[in-house]
Amino acid sequence: MSPIVATSDKLDEAVGGWALEAGVPASWLPPPEALSAIGPASATLRPPADPRALDDWERRHGFCLPRGLRAWLRRSDGFYPESGPAVHPIAAIGPMVPFARVPGLIVQPESWFELGNPNEAETICIDLAYRWVPCGDAPIFASGDDLTGLPPRIIAPSFEAWFARLLREGGRAYWLDSHFVGLGDPWGEHRRRSPAPELPDRLRSLIPHVLRPVESGLDDLALAASLGISRFDAEALLRHLQHAPGEEGAC
Repeated sequence: MSPIVATSDKLDEAVGGWALEAGVPASWLPPPEALSAIGPASATLRPPADPRALDDWERRHGFCLPRGLRAWLRRSDGFYPESGPAVHPIAAIGPMVPFARVPGLIVQPESWFELGNPNEAETICIDLAYRWVPCGDAPIFASGDDLTGLPPRIIAPSFEAWFARLLREGGRAYWLDSHFVGLGDPWGEHRRRSPAPELPDRLRSLIPHVLRPVESGLDDLALAASLGISRFDAEALLRHLQHAPGEEGAC
């Protein structure tokens, strides 16, 4: 399927086409003055992403892109309001880089990806491991930042909900408002809503030998060295144990 190109250099046409394809309610769409505040389409929009690049991304990372995100990238490979890149090009959407300590988390989930960096305080990320049912999709969360004291927090139940509000707010980081109420802790919701990562039998037999990994601060390198396994296997073991701490030897 070929990319969908906006019929003219107008942000409102790109947004309208995205909303139609993604099934975004008309009531979510921004008024003209909000789009004007974001900046000219020549600066905010990028050429459409090649659908083959989107498919390659999914094969490489093992997760499907949400409908709303894919629909936007097929119109503009990224989104750049004046405040900064709210949505990266597909080639730059990669594993999240942590900026804040998350209690109980040793190895971050493989489903956490950095979506954009629209302000200097923190990054905007997406969790592709589960769907925010019954009224959402892959949730959007802010990474948090220890230097500024911002905690990680879920800020929208789907890309569509987050992106539509970002547009209505003129591209500003509305989740930094003092009165903004988030939807919970990204790690807590991830553990509650998605199953623990599968663990091969050859690694499951090592569980009794992993003593109190969360409380002791054991990392993947130390665990690999102590058990004589690869770092990849150590990460898999820790991902499983931190998600299901009730297992023998986990804590």
